[in-house]
Amino acid sequence: MLHGLSSNARYWDRLASRLPGHRIVALDQRGHGRTGLPPHEPPVAGGYTMDQLLDDAALVIDVVGIDRPVVVGHSWGATVALELVGTRPGLAAGLVFIDGPVQSAANMFSWEDAQRFMQPPLPRFASLAEAIAQSESDFQGAWGDDLLPFVKARVVKNGSAFVLTLKSAVRFELLRGLYDSQPDVLWPRIDVPAIAMLARDGPARVAGWKELGAARLAELAPRIEVRWFDTPHDIPIFAPAEVAAEVQRVSSAAAAASSSEATAG
Repeated sequence: MLHGLSSNARYWDRLASRLPGHRIVALDQRGHGRTGLPPHEPPVAGGYTMDQLLDDAALVIDVVGIDRPVVVGHSWGATVALELVGTRPGLAAGLVFIDGPVQSAANMFSWEDAQRFMQPPLPRFASLAEAIAQSESDFQGAWGDDLLPFVKARVVKNGSAFVLTLKSAVRFELLRGLYDSQPDVLWPRIDVPAIAMLARDGPARVAGWKELGAARLAELAPRIEVRWFDTPHDIPIFAPAEVAAEVQRVSSAAAAASSSEATAG
């Protein structure tokens, strides 16, 4: 499971609790959570390119010994998931793409516009309680104490304040990789069970981009199902049971496909 920008592995706790019997592996992607921070040193080597993110995910899959997992990604993490499954054939058995950019960002706006749109000032909190209150406001209507580990893993002490573990310079490089990703090229390469989940609730401009992206996806890869949710962007937080059901469905389809391949072989 691959989280979005300024998030961390604990984002998936609520969803994972609704997938009993499954082995769930989530990582703090580089620049996020506790990756590279004490006591989990040394710091991450190299930079923050898409290729390095894919290498990280592939390494985790190998080290923990997962044989062809279903890859689940949210937001920016959905782009990483699509890149992983689309560029490394045979690595994954299925793909669950949750409210990431279905079509290339370059189709929708320039890099200059993208920077203004996707790089608001990073928050600085006077206390951990303030950071928790902000997340409680962000997830209004879906907040629960089960999200506290997510908030605590999202921030780090900086003097007398708390800041996100994600830094501005790192975000810039990660966003560049997101902007340069080419979903239009990747979607037709997906030859495993897959679903794209999209959230309707959000700014009209963003909703319009999603509608166009879904229409484009239907042309490029009609076998990939698109399901819409009447929730904000964080679908796994607002509709965990429904998302879990879709993950289970893709997982079952992936297992059936793998069984058929084994029988044919």
